[in-house]
Amino acid sequence: MIAPGRWFAGIKRFAGIMLAAAGAALLSGCSQANGPAADAAAESVDASALRSAFVTACTGTAAGWEATAVVSNRDRVEHRYLVVINFLTPESTLLERTTTEVRVEAGATQGFITETRLDPVNRPQTVHCELRGVQQL
Repeated sequence: MIAPGRWFAGIKRFAGIMLAAAGAALLSGCSQANGPAADAAAESVDASALRSAFVTACTGTAAGWEATAVVSNRDRVEHRYLVVINFLTPESTLLERTTTEVRVEAGATQGFITETRLDPVNRPQTVHCELRGVQQL
């Protein structure tokens, strides 16, 4: 027979492990898969590159939605970056994921636009553009 105190301690430890695992999953960016390139870039995020990329605008277009973003290269050599942008509903449902390769000169900042086509009749009136991942190539 398991002593009551030991059983409760075991349950608390199990709950702590499960909470830690759930937190790790959230921090690692678990999401829906939308293609190998997007998944690879979203899963292998370069932390220094992520600090250098920003979405500056998210606007509706006649064909869907577009995200305007920038990537800064702080190094002394030119780099290419694979940038993943998610287009989400206000309830965080993934509508579309785009990947864009951006070439940035040494010490420069490069702007770019990525667009998703959404049915104009059924598309949400509000879409959130989220920087999902950045990978230096």
